[in-house]
Amino acid sequence: MTPSKQNHAEDSSARVAPRPIAAVDPRDLIEQLPGFVFRLRHEGAQLHFDFASASCEAVLGLPAGALLASAKSVLDLIDARDLPAFHAGLQASVGSGQWNWEGRMHTPHGLKWVNLRARTRATGALAAESVGIMLNVTQSHLRESQLLDQSTDLRQTASHLESVREAERARMARDLHDDLGQVLTALQMDMALLRRRFGAPESAVLFDNVDKLIRAAADAGRRVAAELRPSVLDLGLEAALRWMAEQYAKRYDLRVITQMKVSREVDDLIATELFRVAQEGLTNVARHAKARKAWVRCFEADDGRVCISVEDDGVGYSPATVAGAPPSRGLRGMRERAAVFDGNFQLDQSPHGGVRVRVCLPVAGETARG
Repeated sequence: MTPSKQNHAEDSSARVAPRPIAAVDPRDLIEQLPGFVFRLRHEGAQLHFDFASASCEAVLGLPAGALLASAKSVLDLIDARDLPAFHAGLQASVGSGQWNWEGRMHTPHGLKWVNLRARTRATGALAAESVGIMLNVTQSHLRESQLLDQSTDLRQTASHLESVREAERARMARDLHDDLGQVLTALQMDMALLRRRFGAPESAVLFDNVDKLIRAAADAGRRVAAELRPSVLDLGLEAALRWMAEQYAKRYDLRVITQMKVSREVDDLIATELFRVAQEGLTNVARHAKARKAWVRCFEADDGRVCISVEDDGVGYSPATVAGAPPSRGLRGMRERAAVFDGNFQLDQSPHGGVRVRVCLPVAGETARG
């Protein structure tokens, strides 16, 4: 072999030679983890930590020695509200092999939320051990709490705006009914007077047409006022629902059956919202369901909320289609009304073959109002 070839072979050998890997102590890796690693042996109610990484002091404010000396030092930190779930999860993990728990702990540094994940294996007839890690997740819960507070504030603001809007609708409905009604009544009286004084046989058709226009304007005013805020709501929710059922039956040739089973008093604003939900539901039935009958039910749920349910015997719907399609304006409006007042919205198939929409709202005193 020539010197140049020999040098080339030596260079290649040097390039591919593996570098030695420094030995890593697993304990060093464990100590660098953000949470503390532990091994907990348990036999019935007897618990004993036989390993706890030094990070336990950063998470719980306790040195590892305190945990190794007595598991009670950890149990004493757990909030009483979360302690039953801690024990239940630990016991269940013997069969499932997984122990997942999250709860509050009163550490020397203040209240903390911790998240525990561990694997459990049986080591004897009644004994087992769990190896896992506990993490401090307090910041995540603080952010979640802030988001919940913001969501509550938004709901209160929306509820207040809805209350103001309903009051404005009521005022506009009264003004429209009173002012426009008075003007049209006066106009009709004047037309009657003109007919008697100056009416000629050849002008009878003209006067009749004017009378029809005045009556049509009066009917339109009453209809718009009723849509803004039906005065029948002043008589109560049941009377308002029955009135609405009659209106839809006349307008759409739809038989509407109403049922009212509410024994408690319902706040005016909540009653109005339930009425609006029923109105949206019946409008959807009239426009899309091709139904002959509809049912409007108002009842109390098991949790004390008051619910309004609208269902029909129409063409129904496909859950897969509804899930993939954007919600209609009516359904979106009902869902938003439920969200504003901390209620719930449900859409499913009716036993009668069509669609069933249900919205449940808290009664007065159970929902925050701005």
